[in-house]
Amino acid sequence: MTDNKLTDLWSEDDLDRAMTALHSDEAEPDHARLAQARAQLMAAAGGPRTALGHPVDLAGTAHRVSAGDPRPARFSAGAKRTARRRWTYGLAAAASVAALVGTGFIVTSGTQGGSAEAKTELDAAAANVTAKDPVVKPGQYLHNTARTWTRNLYGGNGFELQVLEEQATETWIPADRKAEWVMRTTQTGRHQWVVGSDAEARKHGITFAKTTDVQRADCGGFYGAGCDTAGSWANPTPEWIAGLPTDPKALYERLKKDAPGNSRGETELLVYAQDALRTGLLPADVRARLYRALGYLKNLEISDRAANLDGKTGIAYGSDDGKSREEIIVDPKTGAYIGSREVDTDGKGKGDVITFTSLSANVADTAPRR
Repeated sequence: MTDNKLTDLWSEDDLDRAMTALHSDEAEPDHARLAQARAQLMAAAGGPRTALGHPVDLAGTAHRVSAGDPRPARFSAGAKRTARRRWTYGLAAAASVAALVGTGFIVTSGTQGGSAEAKTELDAAAANVTAKDPVVKPGQYLHNTARTWTRNLYGGNGFELQVLEEQATETWIPADRKAEWVMRTTQTGRHQWVVGSDAEARKHGITFAKTTDVQRADCGGFYGAGCDTAGSWANPTPEWIAGLPTDPKALYERLKKDAPGNSRGETELLVYAQDALRTGLLPADVRARLYRALGYLKNLEISDRAANLDGKTGIAYGSDDGKSREEIIVDPKTGAYIGSREVDTDGKGKGDVITFTSLSANVADTAPRR
């Protein structure tokens, strides 16, 4: 089994994407792009990536260490990918595998099909997107849940610990999209050790208490975007979705147009598609169309035929930019989007899983009250 270690949820590529969105070639600023860049920058700094994204607490480690703060510094492993800091595993590698099994995330990965085969199977998955979308009636909510296991590093004063921590991000989206949305982010306290133990953590004052943060905003504008903000791949409003091309090849060209001059080439197109799919707001016919559009990516490959995310199994379709492989995971029988991950494909970290996200959705009659 390969690809069996989790490192971090946020990488320098997230910052690259945010800065790319911020610095466009246009003479005048695109306010939708600025809003998206702001959300992505906040995500990379420790807040949610988008209104429906997955936050990671970087805990202000740098200034605490430099200021002589005696508390252990907490790092999101690999958050600065240019440093390429890697860890010696030894017995920890086995512990990492056990941790993955314990959380329900099992990875068996490796290239298992070229672009032509990937396109054919994605087309087949698109044809299987026949399930009806949840019907959200007036007064009800679409309740999306994203579960993420993130590898965090704790260190200082001569010790280093590595642990996988679970976070759940729930979003309640009202039938009236312009009404108030609710987002609840929970650090569940669930964790699995890679290097270290609960006893060592207690020795250094590290605890894993459950914490919850609730935010509310009209139109889902949790981070600066308002009801008048134009839609985007990260914020697919009904109006924006209605304006997407209906032809898959044209939709592929739209992806290319919306991600110009980025440092990751066509791999970034898969990232844009992930952003939209993660929201849970794309109707079934648009999801099917997007799958077919992704089939036009020149380096798209089937990287895993038994990708397991939180107990759900599907096929992973990946695009590798030489540093990491972005993947979407799709149930071939139903065409359901199960989740996504990012795998390191460069240097000593080759095979490390950087991101693991699984998603689920249902209709709820109520949202958390004030």
